[in-house]
Amino acid sequence: MNDDMNETEVDTATKQAVNGRDENGRFVAGNIPSTGFHTHPERRNNGKWDKDESISYWYNKLGRMSDEEFDSFKPYNQNQRIALSKIQAALGNDELALRCTKEITDRTEGRPQQGIDMNIEQDSTEHIIRGFVIPTLPEDFIDKDIRAQLGEEEAAKILNAKQW
Repeated sequence: MNDDMNETEVDTATKQAVNGRDENGRFVAGNIPSTGFHTHPERRNNGKWDKDESISYWYNKLGRMSDEEFDSFKPYNQNQRIALSKIQAALGNDELALRCTKEITDRTEGRPQQGIDMNIEQDSTEHIIRGFVIPTLPEDFIDKDIRAQLGEEEAAKILNAKQW
């Protein structure tokens, strides 16, 4: 290890920058990496849930509003516009209204619990595949084809040699 340069002598397996690091691979005091969160803070997410970015939140919020509040509501972002249009569509009496209602309730209340039957029953009856025909060839079809391709002498050698 060369202490004058604060650089490790071994090339790292991950090809990370080795300049400005101590013997354990940590950055030394005063070393600022060339890229990272400090170069583009606008790309950083604070990790918190944001109601403005949640369609489910707006489904709940709009669904709890009185008629006067709902009629005067003006959306200011895409998620609010989507939630508003789905709720307005759900108020109809057609197939679209049913699909929108299912979407809204699935997102606000969760999908209904669906049971899965894990019981396996043994069926002793023999199953027949309907519509399936086992193809059969006419008797001596293959023998005739061998004779036609090889001639009588060669075919006789092959056909007499087979033992069924």
